[in-house]
Amino acid sequence: MIVTCDECATRYRIDEHLLEKRVSRARCCRCGHVFSIRQPLLSLPAPDAASNPDFVRKAQKPVIIDGMDMSDSARSCKVITICNQKGGVAKTTTCLNLATSLVLMKKRVLVIDFDIQANLSLLLNYRDARSFFDASSDPENSLADYIVKTGLYFWLLPSNTKMTLLNKQQNSENFQYMLRDMLAPVKPYFDYVLIDTPPSGDFFTLNALLASDMAAICTQAEFLSMNGINHIQSMINLIREKSQHDIRSHILVTMFDRDNMASKVIYTKMNRAFTGSLFQTIIEKDDNVPQSQIVLSPTMYYNKSSRAGLQYFSLAKEILAL
Repeated sequence: MIVTCDECATRYRIDEHLLEKRVSRARCCRCGHVFSIRQPLLSLPAPDAASNPDFVRKAQKPVIIDGMDMSDSARSCKVITICNQKGGVAKTTTCLNLATSLVLMKKRVLVIDFDIQANLSLLLNYRDARSFFDASSDPENSLADYIVKTGLYFWLLPSNTKMTLLNKQQNSENFQYMLRDMLAPVKPYFDYVLIDTPPSGDFFTLNALLASDMAAICTQAEFLSMNGINHIQSMINLIREKSQHDIRSHILVTMFDRDNMASKVIYTKMNRAFTGSLFQTIIEKDDNVPQSQIVLSPTMYYNKSSRAGLQYFSLAKEILAL
């Protein structure tokens, strides 16, 4: 296991079996800085240089996470990007509650916080944890070394402020496939991977869509949110045309107010404009959602009878049926 001092970037090779705790503290011999070392919860076998391209699925070395054998069988993993170019449409809320619902359905779930704001990581109490940027900057380790298991029984690849530096990768070759390529060895151990994206169509959303099987476009029943849907749909159509990557898209209406006439009118227009693309499940406006975020909890755990929480569970069932 390779660890790096946060202060002077000195690298050390450490036998992870010597670490007694999940998170240990270490002092850099060079600059004296004290930093945290997290044990990797997901250890993947090194690829066989003999060239078995399917080395992850056929690996003999067991993959253990918190006592669970992750290599029991190859799984048919589906990757879903939660997106919209407009902010404030409940992308992060959807990612958290959908992951929780899928876990309750006995699915093995990985959530990737691919938003530079790191709101999902904050809700899961992983502030300033190592991110995709750290993984992409360390070719000696795999993405698996940066994945942590949350207390909600799904796994997380956190985000941090360093993620802003990834925009500089847009001049590198095949930059748009960075996430897809780094995610590939990890996918066989999960049933679902959910990617939370920022409200933009830049490096992050493009990488997420090219790594995904489906885009779940969150939107309120508002005019400007509908405009955001059109932008994402245009990006998806361009991806299909230019990269031959077949990605499906479905629209999820969030924070819906059934007592608001304007919302009902816009929803009717959305049904006409996006026939066959809307999820049947609608997530209604629910005071339990912001309240649950204050205590860093999924809505359905905060209040089992929460209207939005039950609707996210219905959304998970609808996705499984798809």
